[in-house]
Amino acid sequence: AVVSTQSTGMVKSWWLSLQHDWVDGFANQEKVWVSAHHIDAKTCHSFLTADGPTDTQFASNLISEKNLKVTHLESGISTEFVAPHSTHKITPRNNPVAADITDSGGLGAVSDGADILIFECLTGIVRRKLSGHLFDVECLKFFPSNLVLLSGGGDMCLKIWSVEDGSCPVTLTGHKRAITSLDIVGRGKQILSSSLDGTVKLWTCSTGQCSATLSLEAGSVNDISILNETSVASVTSNGSLFLHSLSNPGSTAALHFTHSSELTACAMLSDAHMLAGSVTGELVTIDLRNAGKALHIQQRSACSISTLCKDQTTAKVWCAQKDGECYSIRSPLDPQLHCDLTLSGGDCEAILQVAAKDNHILTTAKDRIVRRYEL
Repeated sequence: AVVSTQSTGMVKSWWLSLQHDWVDGFANQEKVWVSAHHIDAKTCHSFLTADGPTDTQFASNLISEKNLKVTHLESGISTEFVAPHSTHKITPRNNPVAADITDSGGLGAVSDGADILIFECLTGIVRRKLSGHLFDVECLKFFPSNLVLLSGGGDMCLKIWSVEDGSCPVTLTGHKRAITSLDIVGRGKQILSSSLDGTVKLWTCSTGQCSATLSLEAGSVNDISILNETSVASVTSNGSLFLHSLSNPGSTAALHFTHSSELTACAMLSDAHMLAGSVTGELVTIDLRNAGKALHIQQRSACSISTLCKDQTTAKVWCAQKDGECYSIRSPLDPQLHCDLTLSGGDCEAILQVAAKDNHILTTAKDRIVRRYEL
């Protein structure tokens, strides 16, 4: 194994925030607040109207009813804010901690405690309720066909569901603690799951059997991400990142990178780079070709990274944090963190999950509202 513990200088970036209901404010001809933040600098506050800014600290351009570009003139940073195209309170009693969206953006799936609700993204109408898990559903993923759904729960089980009739022909057991993340290999012949028990398991769908178990012995596994159907990356509660080959999953990790704080999320950027997020809000870009060296560490705020999601069609990388901010990163390989798109709509409520496919985006938050965005 190539073991590397690398440190690099922290790059702290400016970022913009905007009043969550700015669309309603403009429609009512009201002023809405805007702020420019830096973790080591004084926050800059001002107001905007539909006609433009009220002072010379900011510039703005209302691109459409749902899209507003704002520039902070002192720092030179610009962000396009995107308002939700629809909002639905589908789970009035439980936080929808898990979510996914079909490729067309027509259907979504969210967890409702131990149940799963499949709904129309445009109208919010629930088409099917899936029941079978004994404890809360923690993660969801549509198969590439969009006709089959994979779920993982606190009951240590994975279930494969038919979206069309709601049946559950396959239940996979073997983890010893709650499932934390899952992914689908290729078209769905194999699936991967991670757990609080510190393992990653590779399953064969046709047999319903576990074909390999990676025991990482580095705390709980918080997230996994697949690279080109050949490798799987996993991040753990003790700050470790591992890269294993899927062709020989029982072999020693090809890479072991360690960070100073717990790693909560990860996303493959390319064959050569990946991105990991930490509980202290750091985004770590890792060079897989150079012994796992951290190219740079960026920090927008100290709030935990809850989700990193790569839209495989557009290659946009979406990051959600516990302070309610959800944004796409213009170029993860750039040492400066540029948030070129920010999803507005939530009023500082922690983002629980982001699902993005072909510019169709679904977010869930602690206010229990499911928001749909179209780019």
